[in-house]
Amino acid sequence: MPILSVVVALAGCTQGGQDATVPENPQALMLRVAKQVQACWFKQPDPALKPYRMASEVNSYAGQPRILIVPRNRPEGLPKLVALAKREGGRTQFSTFGPLLAEPKGPRLRAALNRWAAGSRQC
Repeated sequence: MPILSVVVALAGCTQGGQDATVPENPQALMLRVAKQVQACWFKQPDPALKPYRMASEVNSYAGQPRILIVPRNRPEGLPKLVALAKREGGRTQFSTFGPLLAEPKGPRLRAALNRWAAGSRQC
């Protein structure tokens, strides 16, 4: 099953939605967010994310670059968190979804992603 189908299927059964609207292009936004995810969650290990790793798909030809948080021991498995950006109406829409957001750590993860999408560089 192609990963896009899996992500679409996940979107229908997990918490998520539009988190922010920003003026920059989707690739620039997701590259910046990916750098912060890597630096704050994986280079300085976040204990809540130890069982996971990041898979970055920033160079998307479909115009929807995304970051996937996947199981560390099964990177080909279903993503547990997806952050993506797409261009709509002259603005970039940033959204997140996935089962990690429904867990107790979900609000903290979503807040960090939204902060980074808004331009913060603070972990």
